[in-house]
Amino acid sequence: MQAEFLQLSRILDISMEMGAYTFPGNPPLEKSGPHNRVPGPAREYVYDLRLCTQSGTHIQSGHYFLEDGETLDQVALERCQGWCRLIPLVKRGEDTTRKDLEALFRQHPLQERMILFVTGQMEDIIATGTCAPESRSGLSPEAAAYLVEERGVTLLGIDSLGLESRSFDDFRVTRYLGSRGVLLLECLVNLKQLPPFSRAYLEAFPLNIAGVEGTPCRAVLRIPREKSS
Repeated sequence: MQAEFLQLSRILDISMEMGAYTFPGNPPLEKSGPHNRVPGPAREYVYDLRLCTQSGTHIQSGHYFLEDGETLDQVALERCQGWCRLIPLVKRGEDTTRKDLEALFRQHPLQERMILFVTGQMEDIIATGTCAPESRSGLSPEAAAYLVEERGVTLLGIDSLGLESRSFDDFRVTRYLGSRGVLLLECLVNLKQLPPFSRAYLEAFPLNIAGVEGTPCRAVLRIPREKSS
């Protein structure tokens, strides 16, 4: 691991600016201030924030749709970092299937247990303020099971609002992934700055808050140094 880290040359921020987009129904990010609350001549500049656990780029655990599901404070920080692979998703408005993934992985063998799906959708969502169902990518239930049961995936991320199936309205994919301890990393940006199937080291640590399903996070990729010819 240490030798691999020495080969990392730069950091790519894959987090959206907080407040750039608010999912319908969630409260928007609110900032007030600056406030001065200390006595004395030195003026203080402190700001108050009010936000949702699903604000901005966020990481979430099983409690999101499962009452007895794992909360984020039960997640070891080691599970929020590791080598990942960037996998393009080209389908919009319909599910990526198990067969689709099997074909991808035959061409590009996968060892990493963290996957970031690349769509480019989050930049479009931020620009327009909307995300129509026909423009969103998703995983079929069979594709999700394949990733967990046969590929051993422990974290899935996407540069969109989520990975939920486009064929069902009961959030069965998200509930299944949560029941299997798979962390979800949503609302990523800048993934298209890297070539498809790139390998990078992911760090996406949640805020230290007890008893919640998710928190905003500053997700970054550490990019391997290019080999000299």
